[in-house]
Amino acid sequence: MPGKHKKFGPRLTVSLTGKDYDDLSALAEKDEVSVSWVVRRAIDEYLESHRQDAEPVLPLRIPQKAERTVRHAGRK
Repeated sequence: MPGKHKKFGPRLTVSLTGKDYDDLSALAEKDEVSVSWVVRRAIDEYLESHRQDAEPVLPLRIPQKAERTVRHAGRK
């Protein structure tokens, strides 16, 4: 439809189990929002948690000179 303002981007179709759909519907009804809103929120939270995981768990750093000396001394 020309001139119609789109609120969201591309559409996605997924298949759910009946129980999952019922659970989503119950959550949506409890919070007085749509099932679509609940799903978009879940996707946002999932993506955000994985963006944070993109950083190394153990930050890479160059050992200080004293640390290198101790490590080399133990290799005799």
